[in-house]
Amino acid sequence: MQAMGAMGDPSLASFTVPVHGHVELSSAFQPIFSSAHRRAVGFEGLIRARDKRGRTVHPLELFSEVPLGETRVLLDRQCRALHVSNFVRFGEENSWLFLNVDPWVAVEGTNYGSFFSGMLRSAGLPPHRVAVELIESQLADESRLAAAMQYYRELGCVIVLDDFGAGYSNFDRIWRLHPDIVKIDREMTRRVSVEPLARRMFGGIVSVLHEAGALVCVEGIETETEALCAAEANADLLQGQYFAGPAADLPPVDVCRDTFIGLFAGFRADSLEMQARREARLDPYLSALAEAGRALGRGDGHGAAAVPLLALPCTQRCYLIAGDGTQVGANLESEHNASARDPRLEPMLPSPGTNWQNKPYFRRALAVPGTVQMTRPYLSVTGPKHCLTLSLACEVDGKPYVICADLDFAALEGESSGLPAS
Repeated sequence: MQAMGAMGDPSLASFTVPVHGHVELSSAFQPIFSSAHRRAVGFEGLIRARDKRGRTVHPLELFSEVPLGETRVLLDRQCRALHVSNFVRFGEENSWLFLNVDPWVAVEGTNYGSFFSGMLRSAGLPPHRVAVELIESQLADESRLAAAMQYYRELGCVIVLDDFGAGYSNFDRIWRLHPDIVKIDREMTRRVSVEPLARRMFGGIVSVLHEAGALVCVEGIETETEALCAAEANADLLQGQYFAGPAADLPPVDVCRDTFIGLFAGFRADSLEMQARREARLDPYLSALAEAGRALGRGDGHGAAAVPLLALPCTQRCYLIAGDGTQVGANLESEHNASARDPRLEPMLPSPGTNWQNKPYFRRALAVPGTVQMTRPYLSVTGPKHCLTLSLACEVDGKPYVICADLDFAALEGESSGLPAS
């Protein structure tokens, strides 16, 4: 097949840079898949360059040769125009074209004349089919970036923040730019598949980004495990070599049909297995907390009621909270909870007047008396390990109380070691 650079406007297929001199430019398009639709809903335009000897010039190397200024703006614009010119020739009318833009070019480009809207209009590509992807890069004046990206938003483009979690692509930019799509940095993608803590946090990170009003794309997916982690975290979009790499042509619509069938079959199996394993491990603790609540209702003291619960291997501590949120007495620490004897944590131990009414596990228990509530894993203020809290509202002498138990989450999950103290 003829090189993609040659298929579009020939004037876009070459550029001259200081070190490599004349380079030939072409487009490669990597599919971005919707996990719900199980098909590509977008394609990221990636620049490919070769010098006069035919050697590949990496994009980072290509752009690093061009200093900030008019030449950098011209190169950035030419790459985007080349991708648009090549993309429209496919006649694809049901997906986005993702175009990378350097933050400096986004801010300073207006000083070099208008470009983008006219280029799209000439190519016949509607702005709402374009996702402008802001790459991770430092910018001296971040406040100007929001105004620059507003131009693309008002034009009708989708706003994308790339490499979230790396360098300058952080929550500050999300709050400033209000992106429509956030791409997770590929290093985070790698870590969630090998580090239990990263995997536990990943779903929460995706959830926070959803609450910020963005779709979430996990990029850099290279293995089935990484794909399963993304699916488990409820990511909307998936991108990486595991599904399809960059290519000069767009792939068939059903290119990953079998991949998705196998992936989600594995996801269902893993989810069911994990749920069954967790329920089996939790069952003794749920039963012991329910019995402790009944014992309190019969008039047994907190200490006596909690003895069977404290004897279970993953229980860290038990505590009792009055209906107004005030803790009644001290924590009852299990004998096998070494963190209870860590003197560094003494300032956080409960004292007279300690009140937990802002804690969700307290409020939810009061809302549904007699039903055990359970939190997601979190770091307790009284211990250095991740725990999950079980809570149960019961009546003692006609007054509401909530009995709680913190469980060592890593031990409950069967992990070899807990988190180190910090």
